[in-house]
Amino acid sequence: MNVAAVKGPSREVRLFSTLLEGKERSDEARYIRNLEAQRQAEIRAKVEQILALEDGHHEREALEDLLEKKPEDVSLIAKLGLDDWKFALPIGLFIAIPALSNEVLVLDAETQLVACFILFCSTMYTQVGGMLAKSLDDYSKEIYEDLKAVDNTMLEQINTVIAADELALSVEEDFKQYCHLTDQLAIAQAEVLNHKEVHLYNEAIVKKLESLSALEESAVQAIRHRMVAQVKRDVIDTFTSDKKVKDAALARAIEILASGAKGPLGKDVVGDVFSQSLANYKSAYAKLAPGADPILAQLEKDIAAVATAPVVESKGGNVYLM
Repeated sequence: MNVAAVKGPSREVRLFSTLLEGKERSDEARYIRNLEAQRQAEIRAKVEQILALEDGHHEREALEDLLEKKPEDVSLIAKLGLDDWKFALPIGLFIAIPALSNEVLVLDAETQLVACFILFCSTMYTQVGGMLAKSLDDYSKEIYEDLKAVDNTMLEQINTVIAADELALSVEEDFKQYCHLTDQLAIAQAEVLNHKEVHLYNEAIVKKLESLSALEESAVQAIRHRMVAQVKRDVIDTFTSDKKVKDAALARAIEILASGAKGPLGKDVVGDVFSQSLANYKSAYAKLAPGADPILAQLEKDIAAVATAPVVESKGGNVYLM
């Protein structure tokens, strides 16, 4: 009973420890898988970022070279382990000594010549081949860069031509707007010229009317001056030649002076003489034949000269002649 009691708990402890170890291993495996998945995601993102680079980028070229690299074919000598000198030397001695003693292989001049030729070819392949390959790679890379530069130049030229063609697409609309603006300017200029001609024509008519008014005023003043001069001359002649009228005027003047400032004026002898002279002038002027008055005749000539239609200097605005 005591032994069974002792053995029972130890088995449970070992089972519990085993479960704990399994759980820890499971957590560790899950943690490792998460790390691997995260690492793979980072590598995938990095690869996608490198592949998104432009052609010719050194990182993208390195990745492409790595992806395109094929596993090298393992030769038969490498498969047999003869590429290691520690195995190749004793095997070669085992084979060469019987071949030389049995004269299967004779070391004469031809054999040495073949050995020298093989050594030369091996040396050229191992030593010079890398330099030639590097030179060819550099030359091909240089040609690639030159062709890439030519492609970029052609691409820039094509983009420039495309941009110029895109600008040329809007030339028609720009030309239509230019023609429309030109037409509107021609219409506005024609209207301005028409209004200008109307204004000039009205100004010419106003000037002619002002000239006619001035001629009429001048003729009226001349007639008035002639009438006043004629009446004045007739009155002077009357008072000079007619003693009766002169005595009556003198007597009337003495009576007014004698009566004082408050005395009656009585009959105006001088005014009657002026009135008679005006009546005589009016009756004499009424008897003149039409056109006999030199002032009116000159007035008619001046009016005829002024009353001509204004001359239009230009034809105004015309949108079809702009």
